Amino acid sequence: MGRGALRNLFIINRHAGKKNSWKTVSEQLQSLNPPNLTVKYTSCRGDATVIAREFVRNSSDFVRVFACGGDGTINEVVKGVFDLDNCAVAPVPIGSGNDFIRSFPYEKEEFLDIKRLLSGNICEIDLLKCGEYLSDNSITIGFDCAVAKNVDKFKHRKLITPGLAYKLSIFYCLLTGRKHNFRIKIDGREVEHKGTYLLSVCAKGKYYGGGIKCSPKADNSDSLIDFMYIPTVGVLKFVSLLSTFIKGEHIDNPKLDFVEHTKCKTIEYISDSPMEIGVDGEIVTVKRAEITVLPKSVKMIMPN
Repeated sequence: MGRGALRNLFIINRHAGKKNSWKTVSEQLQSLNPPNLTVKYTSCRGDATVIAREFVRNSSDFVRVFACGGDGTINEVVKGVFDLDNCAVAPVPIGSGNDFIRSFPYEKEEFLDIKRLLSGNICEIDLLKCGEYLSDNSITIGFDCAVAKNVDKFKHRKLITPGLAYKLSIFYCLLTGRKHNFRIKIDGREVEHKGTYLLSVCAKGKYYGGGIKCSPKADNSDSLIDFMYIPTVGVLKFVSLLSTFIKGEHIDNPKLDFVEHTKCKTIEYISDSPMEIGVDGEIVTVKRAEITVLPKSVKMIMPN
């Protein structure tokens, strides 16, 4: 194959979403039989990062990497190739939550149409960086991390969808996860706030938690962090806030004047002890949390 040819790499997570969801991709590939096709299957966490990076780095051609799985698989692929020029990532959302694609002006079914992706258009999106960690959607601290840690208590039970598991975890954490101690600097200027925080979100995407519209004004290509924080509130006020928050109506809402929102370049969280932060739902512990933007660092393929 000569230089400048096009390769199609499909990385498929067979454990994503409902049982055998991945077969919808396999059936389309058999029917379409795209040229220069390579199919790889993941076997454990982190596989998609390694597969994508090694394949693209070893290719002198442009590679379209089809990330077939949930938000975790897409995030792994993005982390593997974000600093490589000869590739673009096509999200194929066969997972359960699929929050990443909700920020784009397409329906889920359009991303599942492999033919439309094969003839799709390329756009560029930003990433968030916190130390060694990269996010294509959101980085959170506070209540959200407590919720994410406790989702596992519910999501493996029968008839419980990922979205419902997330909402059940919210109520579970109501009494134990509402007070968090840290300080915040926005573009180097410290926030004047006495007391604890309920939660804080640095976002590029609009949704998390299986469809919760936490950052309705986020733009994944504006080179800015969409930043929001909420101080600790009482249980009754929290309950009144919850439905509004889920629908994305909490920003610039005169009834919720305690919700703070802005756009910025950097956010720093300061604490006397190591902090737990949520990077696209994965909970990690860091000693220092400074979040910055990597503008237009990943090429993404949108359905034609």
